Amino acid sequence: MLVSESEIGVSPQGRSAVGAAQGRARRSSEYQEARQEYGAIRALRENNWIAAHIRERRYELDLTQQEVARRAGTSHSFISKIESGGHIPTIPVLKRVLAVLDEQLLIGIERTNPEEESEREIAPAPDALSA
Repeated sequence: MLVSESEIGVSPQGRSAVGAAQGRARRSSEYQEARQEYGAIRALRENNWIAAHIRERRYELDLTQQEVARRAGTSHSFISKIESGGHIPTIPVLKRVLAVLDEQLLIGIERTNPEEESEREIAPAPDALSA
């Protein structure tokens, strides 16, 4: 069976993937909201992947910033600043926030000397860091 150029990218129901997405968006405000949220997260990831990751995970778990803040023992405004990319939290605070999101902070070390064999080590972040 030959496929014409006009049929490429068309679903079995006769609509393109873009057309189907637009149809879902028209029918569902939840779909529109999710699409906008993930678009904002993609843009944020370009500047601050930690902020984007926290925002995306919170969205996936259907938690509010207030809920994350309360469970992590910090303020709503602080979580908002983290998620906007305006603030990088300390390691202890980041660990608490990630714990609320059912995640664990890991610290990695990678050898960068090109003349040596590549090596990486990853371990859980310690509870307390001191100089």
